[in-house]
Amino acid sequence: MKLKPIVSLFFFLMGIYFAGMGVLSLEERSTSLGFFVIALIHFLVLLGILLSKEFVIQIGTYITLLDLIFGILWVLVSFEPASASLTFLAAISLVLITSDEFKNEIKFGY
Repeated sequence: MKLKPIVSLFFFLMGIYFAGMGVLSLEERSTSLGFFVIALIHFLVLLGILLSKEFVIQIGTYITLLDLIFGILWVLVSFEPASASLTFLAAISLVLITSDEFKNEIKFGY
């Protein structure tokens, strides 16, 4: 099974999610700008995955770990569907992005 499309979909969904949060918080400039920067980071990692850049994939692993940590913190503060889905998506993506099968697919193209 190819994991590259699944991991790419995660980073696309997370980029869309944070861009949407940025649009929803346009009244507060600094908050909105922060969400747009986070969305841009996710889209850049998505581009690195699509281009099979190993360095970007290592950065993507750390970004996914941060998504998981902040998702867990958000679940602890207030359990909402958005917080649960962020945590769930980040956990699945972290498992996939650190798997040997995904690394071999990026490195060797199969």
